[in-house]
Amino acid sequence: MINFGGKKEEGDKNEAISQAMRSMSDQIGRQAQEIKRLQEELESAQQDAAAAEKARKALAAAEARMAQMEAELKQLKEQLAAATAAGAAAASAGKSASGSAESGSVASAISSALGGSGAVKIGPSTPAPAAAAPAAGGLQIGGVAYVQKAGGKNLRLRSAPGLDSTVLDGLPPGTKLTLLAGPQEKDGYPWWHIRTSDGREGWVAGTELVTTPE
Repeated sequence: MINFGGKKEEGDKNEAISQAMRSMSDQIGRQAQEIKRLQEELESAQQDAAAAEKARKALAAAEARMAQMEAELKQLKEQLAAATAAGAAAASAGKSASGSAESGSVASAISSALGGSGAVKIGPSTPAPAAAAPAAGGLQIGGVAYVQKAGGKNLRLRSAPGLDSTVLDGLPPGTKLTLLAGPQEKDGYPWWHIRTSDGREGWVAGTELVTTPE
């Protein structure tokens, strides 16, 4: 006998993920409008250095938030796909079992796909380790890096990962940096979120960083 309670539970959880995805899509749309407004504000403020700097920082923060929301939306889509696949597989495998056993297997499969708690999660699907393993070149979150001196050119500090993001500043060779997050692969570069010793924050290409001063 088929227990329809398990299917209802599966449908409720998938609907919760779908609602979270719709909400995140709406937020991304609003954030895109805010970025456009800030870009216009930045253009109109170019004659006023102080106003331009304020607008540039606000734009950088908005673009960084946009990148984070897009990543969260991608994770929600992956969770929905995993939950749907797990529910279908569990239902197929449990057709010959009793109603209670089928219900339990479906709930267990979906709970596993959603991270074990059965709740919709926005963020990484697995807990981050206490200390992230060093990336290529020995770079790691919380560590210190320096702009390499090879080539002698300033390193562009950007508002978000990617070559199409806003350039905030140029960091001279030898500049000391604290690594806040990363790496995020985009446009063929591993991007790191950094903070300079004077408090500036942004994203830089990790290929231009070294772990010891040159």
